Amino acid sequence: MAENEQAPALIVVAHPEDVVRLFSTVAPGADVAVVTEDGSAGRELEAVGRALGARSTHLLLSPSEVGPWCREQRARSDARVYTHSPQEDAPLHREVALLVSRVFERLWVPATGARPTACTVLDDAAFQRKLALLNALYRERPDGAASGSCTDPVRDGPGIEAFTEVRAGDVVRALSLTKPEVFAELADPWGFAHSTYEGERFALTAKVLGTLRHAGPPRSVVDVGACEGMMTEHLLTLFPDANIRAVESEPRFVTRLRERLGGHARVRIVEASAEDVALEADLVLLAEVLYYLSDDASRDLLDRLRASHLLTSYGGGFGAQVHAALARRGWKCVQSAILPGRIEPVDGASSPLLVRRAGTEIRLWER
Repeated sequence: MAENEQAPALIVVAHPEDVVRLFSTVAPGADVAVVTEDGSAGRELEAVGRALGARSTHLLLSPSEVGPWCREQRARSDARVYTHSPQEDAPLHREVALLVSRVFERLWVPATGARPTACTVLDDAAFQRKLALLNALYRERPDGAASGSCTDPVRDGPGIEAFTEVRAGDVVRALSLTKPEVFAELADPWGFAHSTYEGERFALTAKVLGTLRHAGPPRSVVDVGACEGMMTEHLLTLFPDANIRAVESEPRFVTRLRERLGGHARVRIVEASAEDVALEADLVLLAEVLYYLSDDASRDLLDRLRASHLLTSYGGGFGAQVHAALARRGWKCVQSAILPGRIEPVDGASSPLLVRRAGTEIRLWER
């Protein structure tokens, strides 16, 4: 390929209208795939492909078809790949972004919550053609009555199409930080190592726990949801005489935890759910983990706590619920610190995708 020649485009999205709404400026000459269980969408997709000048259109009837089809396309040519942003709200859009990122290392996604790499402002003729095509699609399947409202805002401005180039890891990290799923396929999926916010959270946690160093330091510690061991390492330094149980249920995190701390004499790694281990120690850390448990499991876990001190880290309405639940069980907050939210790259360093880490209140409790 010549130095200034751009690779052909490959577009993988959830619905035919997504091609029009988000990718009309890069659709000419592109190979376009739509992922939907609606077999009748093929006619719409063909119409969209013709109107936008796509080279080919493909209907994938299940998310399970995305990986094989993308690998086939990767083997055929070096394409510039466009798909949904992991920052979008629709679950299928996020799923498609993740599936495509598992095949291609570099992707171009709409610059939703991101710094744009490329941007096109449609002239009036292109803008009107785009609206006409969208309205033709909606005319074929009116669904306004089912939405429960008379009108819906058009959040993605159809007059501007902006994209940003991201790496596959950016997609995983964006999903890890904004959705309840745990994506252990990537090391440090939450960007702890480079995030300014997370660095401040670790430092503030150490400051809150530091009060115990002068009032009877713990000899036994349970770190619930130890992940890859970054907080456990901090605890080893903070409490040099303590034995620590690092509890983690995700096998891939456990593997990395063992690589980091498996040979340390004061660390015992427990591969188990927090629901299945005894929470008995001088100090139990229960920070940023209750989000992943059901209400019933959370209540049972709090009932089973047998510790002199407890550390939590939760913010907002969820944090208020946790604090109230602990107070009802006789716990008293003896030290606290608030960490404000921060907007930063999803990897904490250089990713163009941005996230607002919401902030937290770190509390030390005793009973």
